[in-house]
Amino acid sequence: MEYSGYKTIVLSDEELARLYSEGIYDKEKFMENEYLIVEGARGIADYFKCKQGKLVQVKFPSLGNEFTGVMKPRNPQQYCAMDLLRDTSVPLKLVTGCFGSGKSMAMIVAGLEAVQRGDFEKVVFVRNNVQVRETDQIGSLPGDVNDKIRPYLMPFADHCGGPEGLAHLIERGQLEVIPLGFMRGRSIRNSIIYSMESENLTKQHIQLLMGRVDEGSQLWLDGDWHQRDRDIFEKSQGLETMIERLAGNPYFGYVHLIKSERSEVARLADLLD
Repeated sequence: MEYSGYKTIVLSDEELARLYSEGIYDKEKFMENEYLIVEGARGIADYFKCKQGKLVQVKFPSLGNEFTGVMKPRNPQQYCAMDLLRDTSVPLKLVTGCFGSGKSMAMIVAGLEAVQRGDFEKVVFVRNNVQVRETDQIGSLPGDVNDKIRPYLMPFADHCGGPEGLAHLIERGQLEVIPLGFMRGRSIRNSIIYSMESENLTKQHIQLLMGRVDEGSQLWLDGDWHQRDRDIFEKSQGLETMIERLAGNPYFGYVHLIKSERSEVARLADLLD
């Protein structure tokens, strides 16, 4: 994928001064909502994003809520992604990246923050119930829909206080769980529709989710196309199609994360490829 949602460019002092004063950098073209990471002689100098054809400065983003405390960016790509998640003018957001890059954590922290701030009534959590490739089915699970999908909810629970925090959010009506197969025909208002592990979605699945967005709602997706678990998702390539068709649309924002921040051991996983 050529489009990553940002460009990293080294600017002279004169070019940077004009960027601050006029919001213009003539040597590159930027798509709407695309970020510019400016490098100077001493490293990262500043961040900008393209809005209505001009580059505007991006303030330092931080996220937080009652469950997670404050989350701050650990690398330039996270800086851009966290700003995107706080940008209320972009209702369709996509963050991709390798395992441990912080994409799901940032989305969950930002989503709960937005709900607690009153921007949305709830987070509607959607995940295709697909198991990891080359693992055996564990059979039918007892209980209601929340009980059956609970194993797929645990990545969300990891960032909201565990199973108890998850239950608390559901009881307060701030989290609704809808299996992907039950989404057809829904019209969801005043909510963040959050799709985790969206590499396991076809183009038609993504179209289905986009069609559920009603007044006051947004659709947030994260994923890593290197972790697809069925051949159909490799063939359809829903995420790549989404980026190719929507890049530059003012309603769409995208950032690709490139560094794992989970642990030193997690970073070693790439060495097995």
